[in-house]
Amino acid sequence: MRASVRRKPYLVFSLGVILLAAWALVLTGAWPAKAALFPRVVAIPLLVLAVAEFLLSLTHEEQTEGRTVTQGVDFRLSEVDPSVALPRTASIFAWILGFFVAIVLIGFPRGIPLFVFLYLKIEAKEGWPLSLILTGAAWGLFYLLFVRLLPLPFSPGRLFL
Repeated sequence: MRASVRRKPYLVFSLGVILLAAWALVLTGAWPAKAALFPRVVAIPLLVLAVAEFLLSLTHEEQTEGRTVTQGVDFRLSEVDPSVALPRTASIFAWILGFFVAIVLIGFPRGIPLFVFLYLKIEAKEGWPLSLILTGAAWGLFYLLFVRLLPLPFSPGRLFL
C-alpha cells in the first residue's frame, strides 16, 4: 500500500515508536523480573498503540472543505479564539506546575490525591461526593500499585524531611 505524502510523517513517527518500544522489550529481556517490570509495563502498551497508529495511518483519508474525514469520523479543523485559548493554556500549565510543586513539597503519596481533589473541586467544579470518591480511588490505586505491589521508596517531600 502506498501512503500519500501527507501521511508519510505519521508513518515514519509511528514506525520509530514501534522500533523504540520493541528495542525496550528486547533490552529488558535479560533483566531480572522486578527491574524489567516498569519498562515492560510502559513498552507493551506503547508497542500495541504504535502498531495501531501505524495501521490506521495506512488507511484512506480525504480532505473536504476545512475538515478531515477519516473512517467515518468527522474532525472539524476550526480556530479557537485566542481570548479563549490563552486562559485555557495558562490554566493547564498552572495545574501542571502545581502538581510538580505538590510532589516536591509533600511527595507523591500525598500529592496525587491532593492534586486530584483540588482539580475536581476547583477546575472541574465537581460535587463533594464525586470528588471524594475519585480522590479515594486515585489514592487507593496509587497505594496498591506503588506502595504495596511494587514497594517503591518515595521521598516524603521537602516539608516532611
